Amino acid sequence: MDERYPHALAARLDAGAKVSTVALDASDRAAVETTMAGAEVVVQASLPRFNPNVQAGAKANGTHYVDLASDSSDPYVGGAEWERRNLLALIGMGEDPGLSNLMVRAAADRLESVESIRVRDGDSATSPDFAFLPLFSPETFIDETLHASRIWDGGRYRDVPPFGEGETYEFPEPVGPQRVYSVDHEEVDSMPRFVGKGVQYVDFKLAMDEPTVRTLQLLRDLKLLEPGTAESPGPRRAVLRALPKPADLAGRVEGNAALVVEVVGRADGLHRTETIFTTMSHQTAFQDHGVTATAYLTGTPAAVAVLLLLQGKITARGILPPEALEPGPFFPLLAERGISLTERSTVDRSLAS
Repeated sequence: MDERYPHALAARLDAGAKVSTVALDASDRAAVETTMAGAEVVVQASLPRFNPNVQAGAKANGTHYVDLASDSSDPYVGGAEWERRNLLALIGMGEDPGLSNLMVRAAADRLESVESIRVRDGDSATSPDFAFLPLFSPETFIDETLHASRIWDGGRYRDVPPFGEGETYEFPEPVGPQRVYSVDHEEVDSMPRFVGKGVQYVDFKLAMDEPTVRTLQLLRDLKLLEPGTAESPGPRRAVLRALPKPADLAGRVEGNAALVVEVVGRADGLHRTETIFTTMSHQTAFQDHGVTATAYLTGTPAAVAVLLLLQGKITARGILPPEALEPGPFFPLLAERGISLTERSTVDRSLAS
């Protein structure tokens, strides 16, 4: 990580002794554990591959833990030990996963049974400076889009190849119609387990325009994403270094981000679709906060979770995803910080019982 970013943020906050920065190798578990000693909550906002070290350090220190994403096939293993220590490890508390999970839980709470859950992430971002726009970690973006994804379908998982299950989805304005594809994402793993209510279908789809898809496919087909070995590094590192860092995009991106969830089920004998969405302008996010909308939508839910933990308003313990928590306390604090949700309920009376 470029050390300029935390130092610049600390300077911009002008919080004096309240904020300090330190350069830290997240792969060095002993250093991580020592650095967080005495903290009440630690937020792991670096790459998901460092989650095990940071999480282990938090548990050893008796510190609550929050991260933004996971790359584990089952990140909830060991939850009983966290419960025993009266600690919470909140997994995937960013935008999606994170805010999306809270939105799904709120929608599902209005239904007696759930048939399907669909999560859609859209963005109309453009930039005069960059032809390829990874709005979050380029490494994570490449890994999850070029990796086979899974869909929960009929009570079991089925695999989907990269760029599979494509469709044109009508996002709320000002984003509008976007081509979306099934992407490997945490929501598909956690929601059948933690939302329950008989859910038979869960997917996550990310918007990618044709140039983005072609670029990713070309990088893959030319084998420019091969990691190589420690003795003989492959070209992947050079490609990642050539791509813009998300922080570099602040103020240089136009357009809007959108996050939508659609939860279909039954309540009061009626077949209903509960839709919740939010949108945010990249320009507005930069003017108000100095970041892109994607960065703001990712960081703010985690910050709100920390506030609620410290206020004692989150009492759950163990290793949990966001949908295992009551979403109500989150939404007013998010709204105060400029993330407002629009909710819509529709009824298909032709399918009434």
